[in-house]
Amino acid sequence: MDCWADYVCPFCYLQMDTLDRFIEESRVPLEVEWHAFELRPDPIALIEPDGEYITSIWLKAVYPLAAERNLKMKLPPSAPRSRLAFETAFFSRTAGRFDSVHRALFKAYFEHGRDIGNKDVLLDIANECGVDQTALAASLAEQRFKTVIEDDEAAAGRLGVTGLPFVMLTSASDTARPQPPVVVRGVAPIEHMTAALDRLLAGGPAGGVRTSLKKRAT
Repeated sequence: MDCWADYVCPFCYLQMDTLDRFIEESRVPLEVEWHAFELRPDPIALIEPDGEYITSIWLKAVYPLAAERNLKMKLPPSAPRSRLAFETAFFSRTAGRFDSVHRALFKAYFEHGRDIGNKDVLLDIANECGVDQTALAASLAEQRFKTVIEDDEAAAGRLGVTGLPFVMLTSASDTARPQPPVVVRGVAPIEHMTAALDRLLAGGPAGGVRTSLKKRAT
């Protein structure tokens, strides 16, 4: 299962628990590979963190969904670019700490209002998750994961990703004709995720389908 997300997208954070439940309750073993998708990469102008546009989205959609899903969130006081956050998360894969850092970045931004566009804040978050600060600082300075991030975003472009989160389920059956992927867009309930998986599995051979589960790090 491949998922494109952005650390400054509240809907991506809102979908995290649903994806966790989907993976846990699935009738086939599932893992997720997270991919980068910057909603506002340089040089696209950043939004005003307390402007009418973002405030309206939070009042009309984010807060109601957060209450429905029992998730504590608040409108962050900053609206940073997410390139450094992705660099931090992807570096953490090399230390086997991706999942911890990935979740910590969302939580830091949407629950505690920390500026995840600030290098020092990112170093602190990663350190709290057991990542070596010195090695991470060197990686950030050298932009070691620039190509990985750009490759993820290029793949998203080919898939027609325009909104987040974007989930793609892919089979890995032992046949010469693999099944086409099934896509789930946006903040979908677990029933929609399960229905998408059922559609994927229904296209497999009589003996069933082994679902493709790439995972670069845990």
